[in-house]
Amino acid sequence: MINRYTLINTSHLLNVFNNDSEKVIPIYNAFPTSQMPIITLSESNKMTLCYWGSTSEISKNKAPAERLINVNINKLKKSNMLLNQFKFNRCLIPCDGFFLWKKKNLKEKIPYYFKFIKEKYMYCIGIKDVYEDYSGNKFEYFSFLTTKSSFEWNKFTKNIPIVMDHRYLDIWFDKKSTFEKINSFLSTTKFTDFKNHTVSPYFEKNLNEKSLIEPKRSSNQYGNYSLFD
Repeated sequence: MINRYTLINTSHLLNVFNNDSEKVIPIYNAFPTSQMPIITLSESNKMTLCYWGSTSEISKNKAPAERLINVNINKLKKSNMLLNQFKFNRCLIPCDGFFLWKKKNLKEKIPYYFKFIKEKYMYCIGIKDVYEDYSGNKFEYFSFLTTKSSFEWNKFTKNIPIVMDHRYLDIWFDKKSTFEKINSFLSTTKFTDFKNHTVSPYFEKNLNEKSLIEPKRSSNQYGNYSLFD
């Protein structure tokens, strides 16, 4: 699954979308509970800040449940509730890279950064929902829609985000478009559209620094140099 991504190339987004744009700065380490810009079906001309998966107050410093962060598209196809969410609350999640772990053995994994190189950024697809606690407090959150990884991605993750082709955004934003129609313009995230390199594992400390995406000598999750790469 995807639980870290980047949105560094914000300058082009600021030229395309308006309103909340002054709040959008380069993000080198987006993690669940972060407020990130998305483009909603109801406000397709602006970026809206929304929580990814949950809020830090609700999660209490614990990782949100995976089902709040990523939703497999096969579950959507089998659920009328999720299909309705897609129909009325689908969203686009702009991003330009992912942090992923490559497992070397049962105890060791190596962190990689994958930089998107096909375009300035990609539009991953997602769904937006509302969470309400027992006290009546509400917040909106979004989840990535994912699909089973290809062979190349499978070394790093079992599920990978789905993207919308930039050329067909008019179909995405047409409220009359059915899931079946939109689905024909969706594609899996292609491994060849990225460059990758090993990075520091310290992005897991929820830092937001440019150094996190810079190439580093191969080390494992503990910061110890790996003998493998």
